[in-house]
Amino acid sequence: MKMSTVVRTTTKMVSPFLVTYAAYLMLYGHMSPGGGFQGGVILAVAVILLITSHGYAKVRRKFHFNWASLIESSAGVLLVLLGLTGVAFGAFYANFLPTEGGIILPFNVIVGLEVGAAFTFVFYILLRWVESD
Repeated sequence: MKMSTVVRTTTKMVSPFLVTYAAYLMLYGHMSPGGGFQGGVILAVAVILLITSHGYAKVRRKFHFNWASLIESSAGVLLVLLGLTGVAFGAFYANFLPTEGGIILPFNVIVGLEVGAAFTFVFYILLRWVESD
């Protein structure tokens, strides 16, 4: 289903700001309210808005189903590796980085990618299920 020109144009204008805001929440979540989960949800909303307004077939050509799956799987592996690296420094998810916030910054970014990809992945699966009916 294709939306009107106004909806499609507005979505194209809003989506880059949503992605930027999602990146801000992921990168500054350790110093201000926000974090990886919130950033990931907003990142997924940007993609879902594009899918809803432009149609599944058009967005699927540029943002493949497998990419969401690959990003989601890679982020899960990175989360496990981050936790296991902490074990080498004394505890699971031990803070081994000498920077402000320590491992919270990479943790937030990885969680944001995981959540964003997972929500997009679930939306793709639901769309496939709806299309098959």
